[in-house]
Amino acid sequence: MFETRTRQCICTLILLLVRAGSTATAAEPTDNFASYAASLCRDAVASGKTVALSVGVARTDTVLFADGFGLSNAEVNVPATTDTVYRIGSVTKEFTAAAILLLVEDGRVDLDAPISEYMRDYPEHAGSVTVRHLLQHTSGIRDFTRLPDYRKERPLEVTQSDVLERFQHLPLEFTPGVKHRYCNSGYFLLALIIEKVTGKTYREFLEQRLFFKLGLRQTFCDRAARIIPGRASGYIKWGGKLRNAPFIDLNQTTGAGNLASTVTDLIVWQRGIMKHRLLRSESITAMTSKGRLTDGKPFNYGFGIRPAKLDGKTVFRHGGGISGFRADVAYYPDSDLAIAVLANSDGFNTARLSDQIARRYFKLTVRGESDPHTTTE
Repeated sequence: MFETRTRQCICTLILLLVRAGSTATAAEPTDNFASYAASLCRDAVASGKTVALSVGVARTDTVLFADGFGLSNAEVNVPATTDTVYRIGSVTKEFTAAAILLLVEDGRVDLDAPISEYMRDYPEHAGSVTVRHLLQHTSGIRDFTRLPDYRKERPLEVTQSDVLERFQHLPLEFTPGVKHRYCNSGYFLLALIIEKVTGKTYREFLEQRLFFKLGLRQTFCDRAARIIPGRASGYIKWGGKLRNAPFIDLNQTTGAGNLASTVTDLIVWQRGIMKHRLLRSESITAMTSKGRLTDGKPFNYGFGIRPAKLDGKTVFRHGGGISGFRADVAYYPDSDLAIAVLANSDGFNTARLSDQIARRYFKLTVRGESDPHTTTE
């Protein structure tokens, strides 16, 4: 009981610090770092690369920088803030992977069991595809978002069965485990496994076991019809003109890209995951470790997280892109540094901005503070 209360207090502290715009302690490179990060964001909006940006950076339980820039809605002139809700695209996969691992810890899902054990009506090749294959994109199942008709089908109101019919009867692209090929269909199937195992909807399970547990107050399973206070609009540029992004029925991206959140919540999410406030240490190790093909060759994907390096520093991250939105979350375990970048425009490189911010932080902590407008790029 004491441990649970302590974790809840820490999560609440981070939320309060971000929402209050708290500054860091004197030991952190606060002034120059925050000035530099704000300058990058202002320049991105002023250049027209994105209509709005929200960025959050935290180390341990200290918020180093959190702010919003530009307009979350260009039509009614609504400014972006740290509480602006953006669609986060494939960052959703971190949440789906964590949900599956909770069920593994509960003894209700086996990573190496064939998915036919949980989806009795799935076609015959389900017997050769395991839950682990789905998590690591090594299943060989066709990605429905790469099929020829996907773009014209995106705005259609669909059921889960409709989405399954697009890919479940197609032959596998390769033998499970021999290749790594990113596949949204796999994470859609993981969401269905969660529902079949628990008897709850994907939304209900995430709200009860993830969002509530970590105190995520502005993270949602998004639907166009749902009223979400502070939700940003998404934009694209076509023919040099700014336009509203094409509509997409998010029901068809369940488990793979249907969540919406804020930089505030995503900082809490990253710290909650990496500090074992939701999952056991062995589950976090599985999420953040490189996968291996059947021939032993490693690849840079764990369970819903990409383990990578930035200038020699280990980083666990995932990006996201969905009609009119871009997202990136990154966590540097050796420094306990979490960065969340959200944008409401197609094509904006959120990962690049996150990397610029990280490089600035590490430069200041190693070499001492310098001019905030001197880029390390």
